[in-house]
Amino acid sequence: MQTPVEARKEPQMNIPKDTWEPIFFKAIDERARIANLKTLRSAALPDGDLEVRVWFGFGLTALEGLVLRRVAGQWFAIYLDGVVDKVNSNKSKRNLHAPKSGWDLCWQRLQDAGLLTLPDAAAIGCSGNATDGMSYVVEYNHAGIYRTYLYDNPNYAKCDEAKRMIRLVNLISEEFGVRQN
Repeated sequence: MQTPVEARKEPQMNIPKDTWEPIFFKAIDERARIANLKTLRSAALPDGDLEVRVWFGFGLTALEGLVLRRVAGQWFAIYLDGVVDKVNSNKSKRNLHAPKSGWDLCWQRLQDAGLLTLPDAAAIGCSGNATDGMSYVVEYNHAGIYRTYLYDNPNYAKCDEAKRMIRLVNLISEEFGVRQN
């Protein structure tokens, strides 16, 4: 019989080979470190567990994030405040209440909005082409897959996928009461 540790395996990696990735993940890795979060890329999660991180800001805006986790059937949500200086990790994050629609419906709504399926904006030529604004990076580790994608300034992009990203961000804001744009 396998123990839970033996059942874990490294996730299949789906990381864009684009110039944005190392640049944005330098900031993401630093913000995650401040919050005492392990890198999601190398996390071996048991079957049924998942973690999603939605990062927003970058550039002139302090990087903030939302972390959604399901561990052994239990859901958790954490909000990571934007920080510009090194701060105590307990002062830079807060646990959130359950989403307004409940966990199961919220998770379904997020999936329906494209959380796990939106393509990377650069891969489809959907850049916002703005020098200042709000960018979003989504990364998740779910069902044996680690994946990340970016929408830089989707308010300025013309493609349908950028509009879907904005709807996804608005859904997160509605469900958890956090403003992200």
